[in-house]
Amino acid sequence: MHLTSPNYFQLEAFMKMLISILIFLSLTLSTKAQRQVSYGYIEIEKSEYDSCTKIEHLVSNHQIEKQSGKITIPISNKVSKILSDNNSGKNFQKFDYIGDIKNTKLTLIKRTDYYGETFYLINRSTGIVDTLIGKPVFGQNRRDFICINNPRPDEKQQIQICEIKNGSVITRVFIRCKTDTLFEDISCVLRNSILAKDKNGKYWKLNFKIDDE
Repeated sequence: MHLTSPNYFQLEAFMKMLISILIFLSLTLSTKAQRQVSYGYIEIEKSEYDSCTKIEHLVSNHQIEKQSGKITIPISNKVSKILSDNNSGKNFQKFDYIGDIKNTKLTLIKRTDYYGETFYLINRSTGIVDTLIGKPVFGQNRRDFICINNPRPDEKQQIQICEIKNGSVITRVFIRCKTDTLFEDISCVLRNSILAKDKNGKYWKLNFKIDDE
């Protein structure tokens, strides 16, 4: 989902309740009209989960800092993006600079409001903003990454499977998390599999295949 208007960040406060519906539609389309994906979960041992080490994918950018409740993100040959906190009532929102993705022109921002957290990757070359359902976890190749949402009581937990291609963020597919299981950590991201830990201390491997890839 590409967003270029700065007004998006203000309008989203009124649209947050629609996000779960939109993501559900994305899931439906991915399994019907757009992309066919097959997947399955198998329980694994802790030793397999621990064998895959997370990589550090964030670096600090001295050009980006928060001052007086505002984060200014420079965009090449364009007007900078300015993200402003709002502490007033139902329009409350707070932005935090998390870091830049190493060896890219992508800046990671976290937005917090009354409904929860949303993450954005902002392309400092094009100004395009991509919305993520959770904080990204990258694979060793620093191309493939996944995001898992922290669902509200009325939401299902989902996995957003993504990649960076030619400097841009591509969402390959959304996948439902395992039924009656809440994932809380990811150790390993491969092209077509991930290793996850759930809130009960069990470990899982998700294997998936997207038919048109």
